[in-house]
Amino acid sequence: MRFFTLLLTLCGSLLLTGCDREIPPERMKSGEDLYNYYCKTCHENRGPGAHMEYLADQEPMKPYKIILMIKYGYNQDKHSMPVFDQLSEEQADAVARHVVMLQMSHRQQ
Repeated sequence: MRFFTLLLTLCGSLLLTGCDREIPPERMKSGEDLYNYYCKTCHENRGPGAHMEYLADQEPMKPYKIILMIKYGYNQDKHSMPVFDQLSEEQADAVARHVVMLQMSHRQQ
């Protein structure tokens, strides 16, 4: 009987774990989740990214400036960022606040 209970519990745990699907990006709300999905590949956890590391000595960017870059892109000299117009205003704001937090934590290191 004890073996059967243990086996049933184990099978139930495996079923529940298998049902944990990834959230589609259009339903993501967390700035960290959105950043990891859309931004991390290019920006590598540094907020402004490898091409803008010189900003580490300056104040973190304002969230509204980051939102403008997210929604309208950025193109200056050799550096550019694509437009992410698929993000809602709330998602862009969540990403911007996460980037500011990353910039602040990077400055403290």
